[in-house]
Amino acid sequence: MMVTDKLAAARAAIDAVDRRIAVLLARRFRLTGPLRLLKKRPVDIARERKVLSNAAAAAGGEYGQSARAVFREIIRQSKRLQARR
Repeated sequence: MMVTDKLAAARAAIDAVDRRIAVLLARRFRLTGPLRLLKKRPVDIARERKVLSNAAAAAGGEYGQSARAVFREIIRQSKRLQARR
């Protein structure tokens, strides 16, 4: 297999994972939307810490910090979407 074929195959695999991530993100955002009506306060720092810790642990090892950073943004976007509803 040529280098360009390997690159194309790797990119196709990444694109497939990206599509799955996008679908899961949309599902997560739909689930978090109604939560603002159930929350006593708009921000739950303990819950956010737990979500970030879970993400880091699930990613594990060298990817933990990166997963934590991505989930910080996911939480930020979830809050933004909750505020719009």
